[in-house]
Amino acid sequence: MSSKKEETKKKIMEATIKLLDSVKNPDDITVRKIAESAGIGIGLINYYYESRDNLIKEAVSMKMESMAEVMEKLGGDLSDPVKYIKEMLISMSDIAMKNSRLNKFSTEYDLLKGNFRICLYLLPALSQVYNTSKSETELRVIAFQLIVTMQSIYLRQEAFHMLTGINIEIKEERDKLINSIVDNNLIRL
Repeated sequence: MSSKKEETKKKIMEATIKLLDSVKNPDDITVRKIAESAGIGIGLINYYYESRDNLIKEAVSMKMESMAEVMEKLGGDLSDPVKYIKEMLISMSDIAMKNSRLNKFSTEYDLLKGNFRICLYLLPALSQVYNTSKSETELRVIAFQLIVTMQSIYLRQEAFHMLTGINIEIKEERDKLINSIVDNNLIRL
């Protein structure tokens, strides 16, 4: 892709993320608002992203991933990697629940079209948990299981609540659930 095309695509994405930060409901963001904010023609949004929904889902996914990057850079005490994984997932879920409509967009996009890069942020801690007893591929599968389990629960909150009685909108119940999921998925040798 030429640098002009890359720059245009970047401007569209930045404008969309900025708009996401300024609204409570992503449905309030129109193609026209995105185009005006980016200083581009409306047709370029469909050209680069195929639809407004695809663009918004990708922008939300990027926001969630950047939050994971920030948490990773803030560091954590990897001397207790299980605790670190729990804290990271709890922090991400707190952010997701504050932006529940955006999270549903992001989760749906990630499950259907995402690249699951967010799983990679768990690998350093998982490597500590399993030392050399698991291959890189096995660690990636465990990270995938943790992330996709949480995403599925967020996407089907009501059904999950009916099945388990756990209401993930209540922070204490959500945190207890995350601790349980991590404990059940991370079997120490």
